Amino acid sequence: MQAITDVPNLLLIGAPKSGTTSLLSWIREHPEVYHPWGHMPIPNSESGFLLGGFAEFPFSPSIPVGTLVLPNNIDLDNYKNQKWIIDKSPQHLYSVNALDYVSKYLPNSKVIITLRNPYDLFISWYGQMNKGINYNTSFEELIDMLDNSNWKVNIHNQDTWSFLTYPKYSESVMKWIENLGEDRVKVIKLTSIAGNSRGVLNSICEWLDIDPLKLPQKLAVNNQGGKLSNNPLRKFLRHPPNFIFKLARLFLPSRNFRRIIFDPIRRMGWKYVRTEKKHISPEVEERIRTIFTKDIEFFDNIEEYIPSSVLIN
Repeated sequence: MQAITDVPNLLLIGAPKSGTTSLLSWIREHPEVYHPWGHMPIPNSESGFLLGGFAEFPFSPSIPVGTLVLPNNIDLDNYKNQKWIIDKSPQHLYSVNALDYVSKYLPNSKVIITLRNPYDLFISWYGQMNKGINYNTSFEELIDMLDNSNWKVNIHNQDTWSFLTYPKYSESVMKWIENLGEDRVKVIKLTSIAGNSRGVLNSICEWLDIDPLKLPQKLAVNNQGGKLSNNPLRKFLRHPPNFIFKLARLFLPSRNFRRIIFDPIRRMGWKYVRTEKKHISPEVEERIRTIFTKDIEFFDNIEEYIPSSVLIN
């Protein structure tokens, strides 16, 4: 077993598709912040280190309950006793186990929760799934599945669970604040991150007691919408024939060496291209908004639900 004593103490816990990737890419550039999964491509750098073991819920349509989930390999070789060790795992927001672990074992940690309008989150989460190589469900098919389930959350239905659960974040947000206290949690709307990125970062730095002037001057936006390119070469890099893997194992027995050589090459296959915004009928939009009425109210009037000291505008 691998024993780790220097564990993350600055946790970006979601919600999904609400700006966590951009925040991670900016904050981890600070010299007082270390990202132990920084060796991975930024869109894939979610560790899920508090979710290791058998999945307590279906994180996505491809991960049903009971799937053995192992955190991505942590890299502490370049850790130089930075004040903060950052992690981004948007599913932590919904995990009872994650909250319990942070409450019991990470008393000095701080948590950042990012939120967006639940309807927009639903649509964006579908777009995120549609960017993957193993998701082939059309939006119309998804709506049919939700209709057939009466839009009820079923933890054993991995095809619909995340779509019905991730936009319903209000109770989870309140539990994290209540359990950890106001001084350890900050909540930020995606609209604030997009509209006043520098102001948000300055507030975070003040909270973390680090110098905001040491953050990057150019703030690139990460994990935007789109779909995987259909360019034949890029499709080949995403799905090489099996004989390629066999030859690689034959001539390069070391798995680490293969990764060093081939991962940067294969990464070029995951090129995303812009797509037109999907048209959604007013009837379907109204149905979705009705399902998430409670959480839309929470989002729109969040100042009435959480302490003002927790919110970064």
